[in-house]
Formats: sequence, structure tokens, C-alpha cells
Amino acid sequence: MKFTIKLSQAAAEVVDSLTNRELLDQVCCPTYTRVGPDRTETFGAMFFHPTEREELEQQIERFQSRCKIPPFIVSDLECGAGNMVLGATKFPSMMSISQTNSEELAYEVGAIAAKEAGELGYNWTFSPVADLAYDPDSPVVGIRSAGKDPEHTVKMVSAYMRGLQDHGMMATIKHFPGDGFGTYDQHLTTPVNPLSREEWRAGPGKVFKDLIDDGAMAIMPGHISLPAFDEIDEATGTYPPATISRKLLVDLLRGELGFDGLIVTDAVEMGGLVGYINYFDACALALENGCDILLFTRMDDIFYREMEQRLETGMLSIDTLKKRALRIVSLKFQLGLMDGTHRVVEASNPIRNLEAAKEVVAKSITVVRDRKQLIPYPITRQTRVLHVVIMNHADRYAELYDKIKDELGKHTDQLTQWVDPGPDNLYRAMCEQAYDLVICSIGSKLSYGLNVVRLHDEVARNMMAGWSKLGTPIIFVSHFHSYVHKEYETSIDTIVNTYGDIDCTIEYLIEGIFGKRGLNRSLYAHD
Repeated sequence: MKFTIKLSQAAAEVVDSLTNRELLDQVCCPTYTRVGPDRTETFGAMFFHPTEREELEQQIERFQSRCKIPPFIVSDLECGAGNMVLGATKFPSMMSISQTNSEELAYEVGAIAAKEAGELGYNWTFSPVADLAYDPDSPVVGIRSAGKDPEHTVKMVSAYMRGLQDHGMMATIKHFPGDGFGTYDQHLTTPVNPLSREEWRAGPGKVFKDLIDDGAMAIMPGHISLPAFDEIDEATGTYPPATISRKLLVDLLRGELGFDGLIVTDAVEMGGLVGYINYFDACALALENGCDILLFTRMDDIFYREMEQRLETGMLSIDTLKKRALRIVSLKFQLGLMDGTHRVVEASNPIRNLEAAKEVVAKSITVVRDRKQLIPYPITRQTRVLHVVIMNHADRYAELYDKIKDELGKHTDQLTQWVDPGPDNLYRAMCEQAYDLVICSIGSKLSYGLNVVRLHDEVARNMMAGWSKLGTPIIFVSHFHSYVHKEYETSIDTIVNTYGDIDCTIEYLIEGIFGKRGLNRSLYAHD
């Protein structure tokens, strides 16, 4: 059932009592690291970055105690709470959850995230990601997505979303009208979603529509343009990002898709928005053209002065500001934040949480390709194994490949590990048949600024010299980039995807490669 914000007289009275500056505060969600512990403004929401659980609890309690109007306490629980609440249960990724093909498990992971974060006072998350992993080289989608197929994505994302919302956590589907259709990064520039109207309605449009129909409470537009439904900006000769597009937010999202929940911008400092238009104009136009709340605003004297100037010139009307604040405060009344009746969060079960995380890993590690039927590989204590690491910024993942070395050492006494060895060393070793088996950790981790999520620079040259075709059995493992096999279509004959890494991942991976446990061979999340 579609979610609707119910405007209330009580909320209207609160909004009428606020000054213009307090109204601005109410439509903003800054970050706690920038604002600090001593501000007393009536911020509508506050985002807390990854912090140890005990410290987070203190920060949230202190912030809430200073708020005139109860705030939304926000995090980014894209795959459980463990990446944001340090000490909570870690899950590998949304694509890992999706690859299990279990709606029940996806729902449970959402419920666990809601409980573990809710215990600290969180009531809103900027997740789940609803983007389709259409372009294998996308630098920002990848394993954050549930996959490429709209039907499967809706099934898994909706289950996760409902797990969140059924347990008191407002969910946000993102990034409308759909990222993942190119290699430009909205952190840096304004990507263009190139789909026709028919293609969009059958792909990302269907995903957003179905999730809206399933009760999504909030949507985050990306700084992404959609020319098929918009008008060109004559001043630039380009199409505007959805964040400031009335055609996309009002006509398409509110109108055609019938969404009546909260619309929150992505971070307003991202290049896809403020590289397109002046920062303060962008904030004003986002509110005027459909957004309810601005994310990661810099709440300093400059911001207030510039926004008040736009109120004076009419770029941002006081009527719009009050309407946005009314929707936010009404939602707080509706959820019970204003009178303390917000549902009590059910206590989480740490033992079951860990079991669920292990279940996701066990069901999601996938043999994506095995042309030579190498898996399961018959390992012995005398098998000469070489573990090769070909990963961008390999120094960042020392803990990962040290775990691989430790796990391999449980199965063989003849183990060597090379990090970024170069193609010449690999060529000689394969020609000399120095090893019986090579396991190669390969790929890049999503990181904005990469432009494409591929091997690059000198690290990529490890794939030269033809060493993968010289007779030694080679099993590639992609830990983070689930589409490595598409770029290396012929040179990689066997590859396993883990879709992320948590404590049990490497143990289950190595046991699966050597036949001690089964590995998934069905590609639910991608083709």
C-alpha cells in the first residue's frame, strides 16, 4: 500500500511558530561531524557517520536532548547496520543478499538493521539502493544494487525495505530516476540516464513504481538527468539533475508514479548538482521543485545568509519553505516522534543476527564461471598453491588477503602469496609449472572518483603476458566487483564472486573451492 504523509493541524501550529531560520533548519539534514555537539538549532534531521556503538549512543542522546522539535536520526543502512554502527552485525552487500534469492532472508536482514540501529535512536535510513546494475563499469552501483533484472530487484529490495519499515525504520529508495546506466559518477558530474520513456518504464521506472506501491516512505533523487521526461536547459544546453527538476519530481514522481512520501536530496555538495548550478541556488530550487529536505547542507553563517537572500528575491518562497516544513513535522507527528509514541524497537538477538549473516554468505558466494570444471578442486597438503592479489590499492586490503593466506594454510603446506607481482613473474611461474593451483584475488572496490570500477594503471598490466592460458589451473575470485568476468571474457575461465567480505566470507569461500561446502551456481543478481 502506498505511503502518504498526513498533514495535521498540530504540525501546522508548530510550523507557524517557527522563524525563517528555524524553518530552514527543519528542512535540512546536516552531518553531526560538521555541526558538532553544541548546536541547538531545530534541525529536521541529523546524519551520523560510522562510529563505535557506545559513542554513537552518547552522541545521539546529547543531540536529541538539545532539539526543540524531535529530529529524524539518520544513517545509511544499505546492507545491515554494521558498516555504520561499529559493533553491530555486518552483512556483505545488497547484491550478496539478493544473490541468496530469499525474500525471507532479505526481510530478516532489514529487520535486524532496523533493530540494531533503532536501539540507539535511529529512525530513518537512506537505503535501500533501488538502482539497477545495468552498466558493469558503474563506479557507484555494482554490489550496492540487487542486480540488473527489474523483477528480481523489486522482489529483494522490497523485502529488505519492508523488514526495515515493519520494525520502525523509515526506508529511502534511491537514486531516482535510476543510476547505473553509465560510467559517470554523480559525486563528480551530472550523469545522463539515456533510456527512452518505454525503456525507463520497463526498467528503473518499474522498480520505483513497484516499491512505491509496496509502501516506500521516502525517496532520494540522484543528481542524474533523464532527458526522455525532461526539457533542456537553454542556458547550458544540457538537462538538469532530478534534484532540481520539476518535470521529474512533480510531474513524474509525484504525478505519474503517485509518490506522496518524503523526498530527500542526495548530498547537495556533490558535483552532479553544484557543478551544474550555484550551490545556494541549487538548495533553493530543490525545495521549490519538489524536494522536502536537503542533505548534508553546510549549516554555517554563509548558508543562512545566502538562503535568506533567496527568500528575499523570491527564488525560494516562504510559502514553499513552510509547506516543506509542514510535511516534515506532520510526518514526525504521524510516526509518533512528537509525542513520544514512536514504536518501541524490539530488541535484537545477537546470536541470530550472526547466524543470519553467515546464512547470507553461505547462500550467496557464487561460481560465476567454471569452463574447465575446476571447482571443487582436489587439494592435498602437498598441493603447491600460489595466491595472487591483483587489486587496485591492494595495501588497503591487507587484512583480506592475509585471511585468505591463513585459510589456504589450513589445506596445504605449500603456499606462496604474491601481491601485484607483475605479468613477467606470473608468465615465468606458469611456464615453469612452479605451482599446481593459482587462486587470484582480482578487482576493484566501488569508490567514487574511480570513474569506472575496473583494474587500472600498472595493476591492470598483471593481466598481460597470457599467463592464464599456460596450463596451470587458475581460480579467480572477485570480492567486490561482481562483473570482472565480463571484461575478461576469454582470459578468465573460472571465477567466484563473494559480493563483499565479512568475518566468515573467506572461510566459506576456501571451503567451497575445495569441496568442503557447496557454492551457489545460480546467477540471480546478474547475468
